[in-house]
Amino acid sequence: MTVKNRVVMRRVNRVTFLLGLAVVVLIGFASSARVGAFSAPDAEERAAQDERPASRGYLTTPEELRVIAQKAAEGIEPYKSAVADVLDAANAGWGYELNASERCPNSRNPAWVHNERGIRRLYARALAYHLTGEEHYAEEVRHILERIMTQVLIISDVEQQCRLNFSWGTPELVASADLIEAYWADMTCTGPLNTVYGDMTIGTGDCKWLFQNWLAKNPYYIVSYAAEENQSNWGAAATTAAAYIADYLWDRPDIQLIQRLPPELNGGIPMTYSPAEAYERANQLALDRMNGYRVDFHSSRSCDYMEGPQQHPDWPPVKSQITERGIVSEDARRDEYCNIPVYDGTYQNYPQVHLGNLIQQCELMWRRGDSSCYDNIDNTDLPNYTFIGPDGREKTTHLYPGRGSLERAINAIIIDSKTEWRHDSALEVAYRYYVQRHQFDGVEQWPAQLNRPGECAQDVCFGTLTHGFASDEQPDPPPVVPPPGG
Repeated sequence: MTVKNRVVMRRVNRVTFLLGLAVVVLIGFASSARVGAFSAPDAEERAAQDERPASRGYLTTPEELRVIAQKAAEGIEPYKSAVADVLDAANAGWGYELNASERCPNSRNPAWVHNERGIRRLYARALAYHLTGEEHYAEEVRHILERIMTQVLIISDVEQQCRLNFSWGTPELVASADLIEAYWADMTCTGPLNTVYGDMTIGTGDCKWLFQNWLAKNPYYIVSYAAEENQSNWGAAATTAAAYIADYLWDRPDIQLIQRLPPELNGGIPMTYSPAEAYERANQLALDRMNGYRVDFHSSRSCDYMEGPQQHPDWPPVKSQITERGIVSEDARRDEYCNIPVYDGTYQNYPQVHLGNLIQQCELMWRRGDSSCYDNIDNTDLPNYTFIGPDGREKTTHLYPGRGSLERAINAIIIDSKTEWRHDSALEVAYRYYVQRHQFDGVEQWPAQLNRPGECAQDVCFGTLTHGFASDEQPDPPPVVPPPGG
């Protein structure tokens, strides 16, 4: 069946919702507490799930979760504690307010898209579905996603905070939908009939198809600006969210994603990308940011001005990058300076949330058959690298060999400066990769930083569940599916 025919068939019972008339329905889930001992899904439940369309896998897959569930049922740690933690979150209520025109007054609101509140409880339900085999969890995920794509008609493109908040929360929205891929296949939902930002036409159709429309017209449109403009943790979160969305649209070549640009790039004229092109763009933006080839146009104190109070007078100025010493310069300046040779040993959230989001994007790339993000080290020596700064003036700097390494950046915090690492879920993900594939010494010191089970932060959720392993285990590589267009 052609894409055109599919669209026509799905545009049934069409209803137009105007922004001023949208009705917000508050329905909370108060799942009953689980009683008795935890048990993994039985063979009949597994077989029924396996007959439906397959999940692509973001931080985990249904098959991996069933293995985890079995180990938890046998009392093996860290699986047992991690599963219990997820089920506690999955059974918490989900009565969050949704607004037709969603705004972002601060970093914790809207609550429904915050990683420690609404996102945590939604994603936990998607995980619990495969950990227990209990279908009500999948139905709750479907219902919540339908509420979101029906009631949240537009996200503010004026409030900058929305670029960050939806960069943090959207990956788990995508992962939750992916984990019910088999469950909601061929189901009918209500949601947006097109992918045009600002068009509030709602109708009925295939649940996944409608949710893909919502992702394209709302979160992608919003976060794409930060992906291009920011080289700080904002940019790291935004390219991760953009990559997740583009990947989830792998089977929608009909969609053209709008990539918004700041005025310094292409005169501010947006670009349009297919999902495959958008996925490639998001990953290239991340690699270029790591290696120092991008410019931050967001902050008036960006390292890319190459001068100002953000550059310490005792050392040569440094542009945005992960330096050869592992310093995330654009976020180091928030508490110290762009050009520090080593962190001062006090906890700093900004570099860690930057790396946590980068880890999440690197993991997605690896699950699509590409380890270049995890393995990245730029060994080119560019003593006279020139670029146009955010002030429009030409700058010259030295980009040193060895820059751009995620592993080196983690070591700069844990080993070089002996700083406490608090984004434990993200570190679980990174440790699972680097314990067998490290390029530097010191990875054996990382587990001491893990407070298990890892919770949700502004990056990875439930990392102990999806990536933790026992001390006597050697973790296997994840399953791989091709990227969009692959």
